[in-house]
Amino acid sequence: MKRLVWFALILLLVGLGYTVFPGEKAYACSCVESNAQEKLKTSTAVFTGKVVKRGGVQIFSTDRVRAYTFEVDTAWKGVSSKRMTVMGNDAGSESCGIQLDKNQSYLIFAYQNKMDDKLHTNLCSGNVSIDQAGDSLKLLGAGKVVSQDDFEETDQGRSWSFYLIIYGGVILLLVLVSGWIWRRKKRA
Repeated sequence: MKRLVWFALILLLVGLGYTVFPGEKAYACSCVESNAQEKLKTSTAVFTGKVVKRGGVQIFSTDRVRAYTFEVDTAWKGVSSKRMTVMGNDAGSESCGIQLDKNQSYLIFAYQNKMDDKLHTNLCSGNVSIDQAGDSLKLLGAGKVVSQDDFEETDQGRSWSFYLIIYGGVILLLVLVSGWIWRRKKRA
């Protein structure tokens, strides 16, 4: 009888544990089907390019993201430089994540993220390796071949805060040097 009471008590505690401390909910990635022309309309930037740099994983909000830098070949929309950086969701495919390989070429559909003002992409964006992009490229039509001459020097990747720090440091240095010179003149 004592064993039965202990067994019932343990069973009750385990059951209570599952109701009080439920596990995290898991959501599978579910993408809306659309063709390349529809994705062109809804994307901020669409281009083909080769991954020349694969950054480290960063935590952004609740997502894991990785910066991919592309050498752009052909553009259809939103390309501002020969080199474009796109943040990719680095979670597994079950969470709509993608992993792009360095030195491989892709057709990229990216959107502007309102939280960090950068281009982002994920599994549902419609990215595909250039080897598998034949049908999508036909639907997109002729894009513009991109060369370095198409763009002036850009400061891509540098925000206003970068310049604020640099200029602030220069101004602080000038104030300190001026104060030092003024004190030396005053003593003499």
